[in-house]
Amino acid sequence: MGLKTQAIPTLHQWLRGNLDRVDALVFDIDGVLLVNGKAAQGSHEVLAMLRENRMPFFLLTNDGDHSTKEKADILHAADLQIHFTEIVSCADGLVTLHGEKKFSGEPFFIMGNLGNPCFAQKAGLNTTRDLSQIDHCQGIIVGEKGYDWETTITGAVNFFIQKPDARLIVPNPDEYYPGKTFGQICIGAGGVARFIVRVLKTYGINLSPIYLGKPFSPIFQKTHAQLEALYDRPIPRDRVLMVGDFIRSDIQGALDFGYCSALVLTGVTTRDMLNRSAVRPDLVFETLG
Repeated sequence: MGLKTQAIPTLHQWLRGNLDRVDALVFDIDGVLLVNGKAAQGSHEVLAMLRENRMPFFLLTNDGDHSTKEKADILHAADLQIHFTEIVSCADGLVTLHGEKKFSGEPFFIMGNLGNPCFAQKAGLNTTRDLSQIDHCQGIIVGEKGYDWETTITGAVNFFIQKPDARLIVPNPDEYYPGKTFGQICIGAGGVARFIVRVLKTYGINLSPIYLGKPFSPIFQKTHAQLEALYDRPIPRDRVLMVGDFIRSDIQGALDFGYCSALVLTGVTTRDMLNRSAVRPDLVFETLG
């Protein structure tokens, strides 16, 4: 598609002259449409333009802590009118994964929160959060916060020592995500999973997690399938623009999948981080609008 163009400070300005160059857009949520829990500058204008022009779009999130309905409610609280069917979560990949792997009826141990209703139970998986039952599980799914890290991580490490072939499923691959205060971060499920992997490696056990969210392909595959269902025809990947704030997940994932990419500097990536990165987005904007 050749998206590289002259410097334009906002996505809204770029879209006004280039909407015909894309067939659909996909947005990250936190750090892009939501900044510090509030609607990002220009978010209303961009979404209104897309709806007015009947341009398909989806919101992709690595937030496995909230169901898509809960995430839509958070957006509504910020006066962003998004329907939950317009959101694709990293944890939605559990449905596809269950269909592909044909997991047994044994439970998965869930670390932390995984949405309400629980994404794993929605996918038809048997689950438990009872650490005393972990030895009877077939694997572990890493959710977000809301649990005793020391006790649970220690239990998880010892579980994989006893069952090194068990699966470690990580809906959110992010090591961190934006905190409520600008410039602060929170440790994500991906960071917890990599810590477990690192400890096990020093013990002599090599564990390969199954990642579902950005930058890995499952979340993009699900989103693209939904886009093609909307159009009822194949959609060239290079006609889809991914808008994100995180180089390592949003931009790298988009480029790996064949999407075009736009970085907005309203989230975790600063101008200095961009200048030092080997990953180069197709477009860079200061804000959405």
